[in-house]
Amino acid sequence: MNRPAAFAALVSEAFEGLIRARRMTSLSVVLIAISISLVGAFFLVAENLRSVVETVRDESTVTVFLKSSATEADRADLERLAKETHLVGQMRRVSPEDARARFSTWWKSLGPAARSLPGNPFPASIEMELDPASVSSEALPPFLRLLAAHRATEEVQFDVEWIRRLRGAVSLARLTGVVLALLLTLGAAFTIANVVRLTILLHRDEIEILRLVGAPEFLIRGPYLLGGLVQGLLGAVVALALLWAVTRAILAWVAATKNALLGVFAVRFLPASACLLLVAFGLAAGLLGGLLAVRRRNLPG
Repeated sequence: MNRPAAFAALVSEAFEGLIRARRMTSLSVVLIAISISLVGAFFLVAENLRSVVETVRDESTVTVFLKSSATEADRADLERLAKETHLVGQMRRVSPEDARARFSTWWKSLGPAARSLPGNPFPASIEMELDPASVSSEALPPFLRLLAAHRATEEVQFDVEWIRRLRGAVSLARLTGVVLALLLTLGAAFTIANVVRLTILLHRDEIEILRLVGAPEFLIRGPYLLGGLVQGLLGAVVALALLWAVTRAILAWVAATKNALLGVFAVRFLPASACLLLVAFGLAAGLLGGLLAVRRRNLPG
């Protein structure tokens, strides 16, 4: 038998086996989909937490909000003090108009409300870019207190600790997803192995005949390995479809909500790399399950 014909026979036999045991196959796909959906949920949380981190300012930026009574001389004096510390690289002034325009760009859902206000509630500010070494410098806390005590300062904003904790939460969610994926992949593999073993039992007579006529091992074992891969792939596809539907439902709910706080969040679906990773987990579970099922002790002859 030539290779194309052998491959066609292998594929045909694999799909016929899945169709014959369609109830068990469907149950296996559903269980795999649930497992991968749980992993995908952690990846979704990590992705959307990461989007929040991207939205907030860089952790090396100190923002000094100015009092409405601050004069040009006060601003110049504040900038002079910052330069003399040698902790700041660059500085830029942000006018109230610039602040409102930036707010409308960052929080698109609240932009119309900000523009409709009779006055401008956003204060002027000075953004100070710290040198990379300054972020962990012991001189930073006294510098922040110096800025806060200045006569022109209304408030000093430096969110490095909050951003670092949020980034830690992103890393934890990703790590949890990976660990859970490994555990659930093993569980899904045993599910697939049981389904494939049942399929083998349904074809015991055919396998014995193939061995008697000297059929190569890849034609005997191959259909069951391929069947396991197909189950894993179908489970991953179903899981991604479920996650996508849930994401769209959340997006629709956020868009329809009257809560302005919820409106500032943009729910993201998984990036292509994460989707491919979930598919890889499904295929790995299918391959491992198939390998467990076609061990010599499970095959007749």
